[in-house]
Amino acid sequence: MAESNPQLKALATAMSRTGAEALGALLDRAVHVGEPSLSESAESILVDASRVVVTAEVPALATALVVRFSKRDLARCVDLMVGGAGEAQDEIPAMQMSIVSETAGQLASAMAAALADEIGLSAEGTKAVVVEDAVALPAPPFLSFQVPLEIEGLPESAFTVDVPAVLAHRVSEQATPRFQQQASPEVRERARPPVEAKPVEFVPMAPTPAGVHASGSANLDLVHDIPLQIAAVLGQARMALREVVSLQPGSVFELEKSNAEPIDLYVNNILIARGEVVVVDDKFAVKISELNPSERS
Repeated sequence: MAESNPQLKALATAMSRTGAEALGALLDRAVHVGEPSLSESAESILVDASRVVVTAEVPALATALVVRFSKRDLARCVDLMVGGAGEAQDEIPAMQMSIVSETAGQLASAMAAALADEIGLSAEGTKAVVVEDAVALPAPPFLSFQVPLEIEGLPESAFTVDVPAVLAHRVSEQATPRFQQQASPEVRERARPPVEAKPVEFVPMAPTPAGVHASGSANLDLVHDIPLQIAAVLGQARMALREVVSLQPGSVFELEKSNAEPIDLYVNNILIARGEVVVVDDKFAVKISELNPSERS
């Protein structure tokens, strides 16, 4: 059973603590986790309006885990982030709901990275996506563990992590040195894979002839049709989160540029030119005044 597997128990504890640390950093207050309770489930995960369901994927794991949060609990956390008292509204505004989803994604990513670290794999490329359709979730069965949370100033809450059975089995067979120090000698011996040494053999290879191009005749036609994203940036502003969530239709905020300054042109987020805004056939356009400018400090 899951509860009797010390490796899975150690993994659940490490992931829970990582999630609590990430949430504590976002809230800037103490967050404590209780002991996770593990269970095995052959049921599919349901997606409903009361929960935020996130899949967190690490490429090295070749599968995704699922993290489920109470939408109301996360809304309380977001209210704290924007300077409130941690109250949850019956109807969560769209702006706050986007922050709820972003918060859930950050916590799930942190836990997925902790899982990869515990079994000795790279966490590079970790990403989390909020799921609104159960079809996008991994197939059962799962190893599930529920984690109680104590957040300073808020009612008790909890979140659930679902690890696909194939990944849970893999974790049972692959241990990191950190876990091996905690496990018994019998478990360490089972976790150590056998090593088979073989003499190295090299396949004969011949150098590949280098192609020769006439000077200046490199074939750029191969890249001419690649689409690029061009953005004309009028200006930027820095605002606190509490100011962003309070924006309403009709709100006005200042940009850092004056109306006499040129706008910046970016291609794939790289500054390539500056220019002035003009109107051509009733559409906004940009007349370039400077190429390859240096970034402002």
